[in-house]
Amino acid sequence: MKSCLSFEEVLAVGEPRLAEMQHVGDIFADGESAEACAAFTQQVRNVEAAVLHSYAIAATVARKADSLEEVAEVWKKMSTFCHSALAILARLKDKYPHCGTTELYDRVLDYKLACDKRYQGALEEKQCLTIALPRGLLPEMR
Repeated sequence: MKSCLSFEEVLAVGEPRLAEMQHVGDIFADGESAEACAAFTQQVRNVEAAVLHSYAIAATVARKADSLEEVAEVWKKMSTFCHSALAILARLKDKYPHCGTTELYDRVLDYKLACDKRYQGALEEKQCLTIALPRGLLPEMR
């Protein structure tokens, strides 16, 4: 049996983790309580795992891509996923400062910046393919 998932489907698997973290973050009035911190810390772990696994899959998909357009698209989508996580974490990191939220925010930001760098690199590489070499730069083949 051969099954194939698109990268969009892979990212869709992680999206409920983001929604659940936001939901758990919103249900507690006080982020300092032991119960709230324990529940939210579990969500932090879940989101961290989702981002880490999605990034690893993105790297594999990008390596196997047939074109630079596909590579750029993978990194753009992964960057968007990280951005979604950052938006939620930015809102909750002050409410849950001792539950790993700030550290996760920093890690996800690092992943997002890495995605953006790879996306930009793919676009630059694609552009380089369109530039003609100046005459005389390389020896003439006879």
